[in-house]
Order: sequence, then structure tokens, then C-alpha cells
Amino acid sequence: MPQAHQGKLVGEPPTIYDGDRKKTTLFINEWELYWAVNSDNTLMINPYRRAMFFLTYIKGSRVNEWVMAVNRWLARQLQGGITTNDERLWNEVASSFTRCFTDNLAKENAQAILRAGVKMKGEDIDAYIIKIEELIRLAEYRFDVPQTIETFTDGLPTGLYQKILKLDRPHSYEQWKQAAINRQQDYIHMKARLKAHRGGITTSRPRGWMPQRMLTDPNAMDTSAGRTRGRVVGSEEMNPATMPRGGYIPRGGYMQRGRGGGRVRDLREVECYTCHKKGHLSRTCPQHMWNKPSGSSQQNWTPRPSQG
Repeated sequence: MPQAHQGKLVGEPPTIYDGDRKKTTLFINEWELYWAVNSDNTLMINPYRRAMFFLTYIKGSRVNEWVMAVNRWLARQLQGGITTNDERLWNEVASSFTRCFTDNLAKENAQAILRAGVKMKGEDIDAYIIKIEELIRLAEYRFDVPQTIETFTDGLPTGLYQKILKLDRPHSYEQWKQAAINRQQDYIHMKARLKAHRGGITTSRPRGWMPQRMLTDPNAMDTSAGRTRGRVVGSEEMNPATMPRGGYIPRGGYMQRGRGGGRVRDLREVECYTCHKKGHLSRTCPQHMWNKPSGSSQQNWTPRPSQG
């Protein structure tokens, strides 16, 4: 047990309480922290001195009357033979403060919030536990009753709840609380490892925003194989004198079916675009120079006017 000393108090003292009931809980919490870090100081060890010191942090028009009444009561107790080491002196002062300044609506508000349901936001299990436990205390509920445990589990994400129920099978509130912390930590750990294996954290961006192909100079010549072949096939200024005998034969497509074992096209009903006769294609039309015998006297290519 640490020895008592009369040195200087340490830590952050509580904020002066002026009677605002909404700040009662905060003031009590600050006082208890201050008391705890100075628990070995003689000022805090002695119940009478502790009570008088407590009164010095309560000031304002809404609390002055209560402070004076408590001060007179303490004086009467000492006059009546009660020693300053009697812990009842402090207990009575603390109970009187709670009765007079506790926010009466805090209990009803906390109960209403719990009835409506509190949900865990994001992945922060610690923030969820702190919030729901504060509401449970304000509502003056017990932790290990089925209704409180159900309220706690209803606020957990479905996946986390199912994982706990399957692997841990908790019964008490503390078991549910610890299981939720452990499973959420496992989830966050595995999520971080997956990100590391995938090359680190990636920034999210709207789907579909990225262009699917590279932009090219509109004035540059397109020399790709597909585009070059397309221009040759569709060109009307092509010099037939330079074409191979039989004309240009496209690679693939329905024109090539039958060469590799596919379906052969029936040409009996096909009309030639050059002579408009049936039975052959324009590229094999006998009226084209390249389809005539090599000894033909025609030297210059002259387009044949279309008929019809």
C-alpha cells in the first residue's frame, strides 16, 4: 500500500461545476479521475477533507445554496463527535450531490435510444462498445440480463454476429463483448494482409471512368494490319493492273468458307456487280482485264459503266 504524502496534487483538476445537469456525468468522471491519480495524498485519503475539497469545485448561483447546506451539515457532524476519518461523511456528500444534480431525463433518453437500437458504424468495435455501455449505465440496466445482451448483439453487423455465434457461442455480456473485439481484430488483420498481397492500398475511383483504348494522332497514318487491309478492300481507286490474277482474296469471312472444310456458297443465284449476270462474283467476272488471258490487246483499264 503506498504511503500517504502531503505533496502537490497532480493531474488535470475537474472543471468547475455550475449546476448544469447535462454536465453532471462529465464532472463526476473528471473528479473521480483526479481523485484516483491523487489517492495517496492525505487530502484525498481523509474523508472530511476530501468532501470539503470536492465542494471547492462546485460554484454558481444554481449550486451555492446546496454547497452552503452541505458545509453546515459537515460541521454539525464533527460537533456531534464524528471523526474526520469516518468514510460516511464523504458517502453522504456524494449521494446528496447525485440526488440533487443528476439529469433526470438522461435515464429516459438513454432507454429510448436503446429501444430504437444502436448500430455499429463502420469497423470501429471500440467506439460501439463505449457508446452502448454508456447508454446501458445511464438507463440503469443490468449488463447480464438477456434484454441487454440482445440489444448489444442487435447492433453488430450480421457477418460479425454470425461468426461469433458459430465459433464462440458466448453466453454472458462480457463473453459477447470480448468475442466481438477478437473477431473484429481478426477481420481487420486479414483485410490488411490482403491489401498488402495485392500491392498495397488502392484508391477507389468511379467505375467506368478509365478510357478503354489509347488516343492516337488524328493526322497520323494508320498502318495497323486490320485497317490497311480494310482500306484495300474498300478502295474504289485501286489500280486493277497491279492486282494479282483473280483479284484480291480477303482473309477469312464468308468468302473463304469451304476452303477450310466449311460451307461452300452456292453461286448460281449470285449476281455479278460488274456485268449483272448470275453465276459468278465480280472479282472473277470475265469482263475484268485481270481475268482475261495474258495475251489480250487491252492495255489500259477503263471502268465499265454500270447497267440498269
